Amino acid sequence: MVLISLAIVALFIVLLVIDFELGKRVYQNNPPPFNFKRTQGEYQLFKTGDELFKVMFDDMKRAKSSIDIMFFIVRNDDISKKMYDILKQKAQTGVKVRLMVDFIGSYSLKRSIIEDLQDHGVQFLRSNRPRFPYFFYHLNRRNHRKVAIIDNRTGYVGGYNLGKEYLGEDPKLGPWRDYHLKLTGDIVLNLIEVFNYDWECAKTGKKVTPANNGENWPAARNGSMELVVTDGGQLEDTFVDWIHDAQSEILIGTPYFIPSKRMFAALVKALERGITVTIMIPKKADHPLVRPAAFPFLKALYQQGASIHLYDLGFYHAKVMIIDQKLCDIGTANFDRRSVFLNKEINPIIVNDDTFIQSVRSAYFDDIEKSDIFTPQWMKDQALHTKISGVIARLFRPLL
Repeated sequence: MVLISLAIVALFIVLLVIDFELGKRVYQNNPPPFNFKRTQGEYQLFKTGDELFKVMFDDMKRAKSSIDIMFFIVRNDDISKKMYDILKQKAQTGVKVRLMVDFIGSYSLKRSIIEDLQDHGVQFLRSNRPRFPYFFYHLNRRNHRKVAIIDNRTGYVGGYNLGKEYLGEDPKLGPWRDYHLKLTGDIVLNLIEVFNYDWECAKTGKKVTPANNGENWPAARNGSMELVVTDGGQLEDTFVDWIHDAQSEILIGTPYFIPSKRMFAALVKALERGITVTIMIPKKADHPLVRPAAFPFLKALYQQGASIHLYDLGFYHAKVMIIDQKLCDIGTANFDRRSVFLNKEINPIIVNDDTFIQSVRSAYFDDIEKSDIFTPQWMKDQALHTKISGVIARLFRPLL
């Protein structure tokens, strides 16, 4: 009986792996093509949730025609309800309001809240519902984008979701460090295309063709922004290209550091070329597996000469990469396999804006001052359960 039970479990695991691998292959062989070129835009950086939500909510209150919102996570808490109240009030005045959330990320959102929003005229959709075929693969896909568009003129995108923890009110994680951008100018047209694409996918439950993927849009001669939009599988090439092109310095900030083999190899080669590589991750963990999953990569890079820091003034959730002080990536993608191979992500890239990039670089190094230095001894001193989690995490790397 025991052998039969073990055989059934083993068969079930094999079927899950086959489902996942086949689903990934089918989807990544037919990715939705977004090819936005460099364009013009103005941008403002937010580093705290208090400041971000005050400005964003004020813009929503002033909306005249439309509000489009996509969050990976929304909650049932006070800050979330504050946004829901604004959306309901604006919908009642005739503003077109659409709210979309990720099916898994916002699974705990109460049905009563959704019905109340809809009763007040807010259009609501859940993105990325699991479906057949390849149910297990779809169950692991996420719409990780965080986008807000007001009156088709002002956009927001970055790392913040909606919940009290993003205001630093989680007693375990403490103050929350994240990056989010407010955008105006032509770049907002790109955001509109992405939101409309995601909305139609969520509405039909199927992949659709983007109305305009940006391929035929002319590049702005003096543009400083580019929107990198990925849908599982394309982001690895982008990250690897940036690392290979680096001439002097690579700065990476991420809450989850689980690079693919190619991303890791690119960092090793950069160090061998004499490139300065600095990595910052949180010292605290908000997941039992992702931090120990990073340890083998961090140890190997440390031994190759990388400078690695553990942010210790709360939780570090920012997703940032700065290359040679010339390219700055602030978006939704983590430096992990889930963001690279599974998630829908959106990353604004800012190039050749010395003033802005230097301000982000200064903020990065300010946070390093609030960090501890990673060493193999620190890793060795971790509790036994953390080390065991690291062993388990190796089995789940494709999902982390």
